[in-house]
Amino acid sequence: MTPQEIAQILDEHEKWLSRSQTGVRANLARANMSGFTLTDINLKSAKLSGADLSRAILTKSNLAQTDLFCSVLDGADLKAVNLESSDLRGASLKSVNLNGANMAGVDLRGGTLMFGSDSDDGNRDSPTKNDAGADLRDSTLQNVNLMGANLAGANLSGVNLKNSNLSGANLAGAVLADADLTNANLQDVDLTGAVLDNTTLKHANLSGANTKGCDLSGANLMGANMVRDEDSLPQDIRDKLNNHYVWIREDGRLGDRAVLKGADLSYIDLSSVNLSGADLNGAILAGANLTNALLVMSDLSGANLVGANLAGASLEGINMGDADLTDSDLAGAEIGPVDLKDNKGRPTGRKWASNLSRSKLINANLEGANLRQVNLAQADLTGARMTDADVTGCNLTDAVFDMEQLESARSDEVD
Repeated sequence: MTPQEIAQILDEHEKWLSRSQTGVRANLARANMSGFTLTDINLKSAKLSGADLSRAILTKSNLAQTDLFCSVLDGADLKAVNLESSDLRGASLKSVNLNGANMAGVDLRGGTLMFGSDSDDGNRDSPTKNDAGADLRDSTLQNVNLMGANLAGANLSGVNLKNSNLSGANLAGAVLADADLTNANLQDVDLTGAVLDNTTLKHANLSGANTKGCDLSGANLMGANMVRDEDSLPQDIRDKLNNHYVWIREDGRLGDRAVLKGADLSYIDLSSVNLSGADLNGAILAGANLTNALLVMSDLSGANLVGANLAGASLEGINMGDADLTDSDLAGAEIGPVDLKDNKGRPTGRKWASNLSRSKLINANLEGANLRQVNLAQADLTGARMTDADVTGCNLTDAVFDMEQLESARSDEVD
């Protein structure tokens, strides 16, 4: 297809968009425009299904509501392009530059386009197929707007999506391995069954996101805003939690104590839940919401609680030896000793102190927490905020801290 022919089609399309009687909608289906420079053009609602636009330069162009079904855009420059509500099902967008593009409502599911016969005019004459979803491997999509986009099954491996808006998007079954979604807005996104191997989600907004069937263990979620409800957990874990609630409610007569050693409960919302006495040894509770939760005499030794919110939680008599509580919030938490009772619920007069020995409390918030008689031997309190924390009777043998931290704390002990 010659430049003159392209120019004529664009001119007639402009007239069609302005509802001129002489205008004709642009039909560039299967056209070979590889490497063409088409900057700042208006192809809104044009037909480009199966077109080869690989390495084309389309910066600042209007492709809103355009039919790009199974088109090839590998290596294309699409910076600041308007692709709102366009049909990109089955499209190949490997190594594409979409920085600042508007892709709100685009459809990037899988698709197959079979062509009827060979063509001698330079048009594409072979089938395009991508059943799984659009291929965006190694593309750049910084600051892109993908709000409400349908990316189900899309391959986004290695894609740069920093600061992008994906709120309400469908990413079910999408491959996001090695993708960078730092500071991305993923509010209410559907990530059901998505692959998140080595995915960077630092400081991303994941509130309301559906992560059912996702393995988050290989993702970097540092500082991410994310809360999962219990329904997102595997059925066996949900059963153990429900049996534990019965065990608590019935004073051990029914149900079973939860044994969840090493379980992945990252970013789970268990606020105000009673998990007293639960065995969570080595469990992953990074980013979990445990505000006002009851974890009296629970075992969280060796647990990963990085960035967890335990503000106001009841942690009396807890075992958190060797636990990682870096960046956690324990403001106002009760971590002091618990009164021991006999098998009939009567007080024995003895107390059981909490164990946080060798725990990591780096940059943790311990303001106003009750740390009376807590064993903090060899704990790392570097950068921990301890204003008004009650450290009466604490064991700080070989613990790492600054005297200024203790000066902001309070103690009933006489100097």
